[in-house]
Amino acid sequence: MIFWRIVDNELHNVDNVERLGFEESEGLFIPDEHLEEQNFMVMRTAHGIGDWGIISAMPRLLKEKYPNCKVYIPSTRLLEKLFGEWRQNWGTWANPFENVQYIFANNPYVDGVKDYFLGEVFHDHYRTYDKNNKGIPLIKQMLKFWQFEEKEYEDYYPDLFFSQEEIEMGDEIISKYLGSDNFGGLLITNRFESNGGRYDEEGNRMIMNHLLEVCDDLPFFFWTYNTPQKISVKFNECFDMRNITTRLQLYIRTKAKVNIGNHCGFLDCVSRYSNVFQIQRTFPLNQNTIECENYVNKENLKEKLDVLKKSVFE
Repeated sequence: MIFWRIVDNELHNVDNVERLGFEESEGLFIPDEHLEEQNFMVMRTAHGIGDWGIISAMPRLLKEKYPNCKVYIPSTRLLEKLFGEWRQNWGTWANPFENVQYIFANNPYVDGVKDYFLGEVFHDHYRTYDKNNKGIPLIKQMLKFWQFEEKEYEDYYPDLFFSQEEIEMGDEIISKYLGSDNFGGLLITNRFESNGGRYDEEGNRMIMNHLLEVCDDLPFFFWTYNTPQKISVKFNECFDMRNITTRLQLYIRTKAKVNIGNHCGFLDCVSRYSNVFQIQRTFPLNQNTIECENYVNKENLKEKLDVLKKSVFE
């Protein structure tokens, strides 16, 4: 892996490393001088929507620790300048560099969007990790590098903030199709299928159908990469979200009783607001996780089905 520095709007290749960040015994942290300036840029070097979603609490947490600080996010233009040659890495998005805006739009803790940032940007490669535990969420590792105490990032689950117009539009859609009834959210991406043996398609289908069966007649707002019939999953189809905006999809999912899917970053974004059940893709779990979520696999399936049943019917 390449460790990068971002200085004065330029990306620099520093070194090839086995693991990004700094082992906690090294005692390396963000410089005090940077903290004293209280002029912060929240930055990622990966640009899927979930990549940004899992660190979306950072502006709020920075403001809580440093009430007088200014917190900025990069513009689409800045991200294209820095990472444009790698945009195919996030090829499922027409423009992956817009995802930062989907996550931080209307965020009251963000002071502005920057096309340019002077000085050093301490991005997601700057993290403090435990060499014996790869499952510590990335935002915790980043904030530890930023000299946070553990108690200061206990509430690290993703934040989303919606405009009044988005709320009214989302509520209108929900009301039109369901009134005030409970509903679920379903998301099945192309990582559900085998992709040349990379993923356990049959195992995914078995687990998914068990999860959906527990939900009984719960209606689902859904997005699936292919028709439910072609991927052989059965559920109460209420509304196909394929033709509404990303922000409206996020809002509707925050109102769902549960969200179910194969392991993908989109559902990470709503884990503060809805009970999320994802079919585990990475073994063991790594830093791209949220601890309040339910990661379902063949070994814990029975246990997670009981949790899901309680989430739906209690």
